[in-house]
Amino acid sequence: MMMSLGGSIAPFGSAFAHFGLAGEDDVGHEFFWVYGIVLSSVIGFIIYRKFWARKDPPEVRALKRQLSELERALKLFQTQLKNAEDYPKECGLTDQQRQERLDSVESIQGQITAAKADLAAT
Repeated sequence: MMMSLGGSIAPFGSAFAHFGLAGEDDVGHEFFWVYGIVLSSVIGFIIYRKFWARKDPPEVRALKRQLSELERALKLFQTQLKNAEDYPKECGLTDQQRQERLDSVESIQGQITAAKADLAAT
């Protein structure tokens, strides 16, 4: 950032390109180190996140997995109900099917609430 600021302050000086002079000087060396540091930082962050996620006990991971599956199922049933409402000719449901979907949504919401409470308790 300081290099960019210096380049903007001295507009009549030599042209700057990525942390070095673009004239007769070799800027490849700076490219190598700057992009190497950025790449290693990204790789380090990914490894850190993987390590942090595995620190959870197996019970917590199972609860998180169960919660994500329940949320996915809830979204599926809600989408089916919304499509049946928006497009009654194409995706229409009978009254019995609609009632089954509504019962499933209520049941899944209860299970999600219980899973979140279990997750908060651990």
